[in-house]
Amino acid sequence: MMLIFIVLAALPAVDSLVRLLLLIASRRPVERPATAPVHAERWLVVIPSRGEGDFVRKTIESARGANVSTLVLLDGEDIVARRAAEELGAEVAQKEPGGPTKAAALAWLAKNHRDRLLASDAVLLLDVGSTLADGFFDALTWPAGCDAVQARLSGVGTGVGVAAAASEALAQLDEDRGREALGWSVRLRGTGSAFRPAAFTDIGLRLRTRVEDLEATLLMIARGGRVALGGARALVIDEKPLTVYSAASQRARWLLGTYELLFKCVADIFRGLARKPAETTAILFELLGRPLSLTIPFRAIVAIWAIARDRFVIGAALILATAIFDAIAILGSGRAGVGASARLMIAWVLAVVMAPRALFRWMRAKRL
Repeated sequence: MMLIFIVLAALPAVDSLVRLLLLIASRRPVERPATAPVHAERWLVVIPSRGEGDFVRKTIESARGANVSTLVLLDGEDIVARRAAEELGAEVAQKEPGGPTKAAALAWLAKNHRDRLLASDAVLLLDVGSTLADGFFDALTWPAGCDAVQARLSGVGTGVGVAAAASEALAQLDEDRGREALGWSVRLRGTGSAFRPAAFTDIGLRLRTRVEDLEATLLMIARGGRVALGGARALVIDEKPLTVYSAASQRARWLLGTYELLFKCVADIFRGLARKPAETTAILFELLGRPLSLTIPFRAIVAIWAIARDRFVIGAALILATAIFDAIAILGSGRAGVGASARLMIAWVLAVVMAPRALFRWMRAKRL
């Protein structure tokens, strides 16, 4: 039995070692071709919305600029959101029936509005609750040879939202910078993700899981494409959950989606391994080694248990070292305190309990 727990703890430990490699790589300059702000003739901002009502308004209002059009993708009827979109001059596309996931809505858009998507020069995905900082379109850079870029997300929130924003900042400022330094694709984050239209329609048609952002990253790698960071000044202000329950709702969907990805995207995983073995292997360990809020205490408990019983001492000590490293990296960054981090850990534990309900619902953070 102890051997089984040691093996299970070793998976996030390896992910921790990959993260250490990315952290080291992030400290060196990224060599990329000369870039310039993207001056697309025709931007299309797509805002997926399901039951968001008037909350779509500020997101639409932020997505304005020269040569920028906005399309609100309604997943099911929402009279209030439709009215807000029409008042602000946005296009509306409505999927019927609604559900079951955001991925299904994006796949429907790629299938039924392909010509509209291809009529643009670039497609930007923006979640309700996210807003573009001033000058976003002038600041966004698009390295040559990339099919997509991910804008930097600046999370805002209180309580558990502080820890969620800190986790995302750690992922982008350390891990994604490291991936870019190694020539890997950075992670698409679901909001603030910009695509070449042909890449968006190709990938959108194939989305099947609850973690459409991570799935889209994997599909991009499998097709031989690359995702880069869009520059430090192109910011997306992203609202984070305000309560533990709302954070747990989002994370329950993520927990289910990661395992769904492993089962539904086997062929894409093998294609990714054939094209980019190191990068795809790192994704697999990430899937099996997260979330840190759960795996850090799990690794620590298993390692201390094994050491106390004088079993697998060397391996247990290494596993314990990775748990300590991750805890220091999170708390030592200064982006979130112990209290906020504890709330996020509670949200993840609650997410495990809520996961069965997430099988049948599109769970999202409720907005006040």
